[in-house]
Amino acid sequence: MKHKSCFITFYKFSVTAKKVNARLIELGETPVVEIEPYPVITDIKEMLEYDCKDAAEALPMMSKSLAMFDDDYVTRHMIEQFILDEQEHYNWVKGHLCLIEQIGMENYMIEMLGD
Repeated sequence: MKHKSCFITFYKFSVTAKKVNARLIELGETPVVEIEPYPVITDIKEMLEYDCKDAAEALPMMSKSLAMFDDDYVTRHMIEQFILDEQEHYNWVKGHLCLIEQIGMENYMIEMLGD
């Protein structure tokens, strides 16, 4: 099932995020969780484009946060894993946008529903 890989990626991402936040709380930090309004999205391509833009903006900010933990290997490693997970998600989204570009939306939807 092709949708399963998307769920696994999201689940893995959320588990990693929870671990990083738990570690920051252990260190006496207060993680800031910003909930931004999610736009009303009416189709898959629009959703993928939004996710792609969001990840592209978040990755550099996450990388900058690594400098705060140069002396804390454990936390730095956790954040590095979080960044890798986000990069994997970004690559997945970019791949699907490229596929839509190559085969068209109708064929993409057929491909996703197949199997």
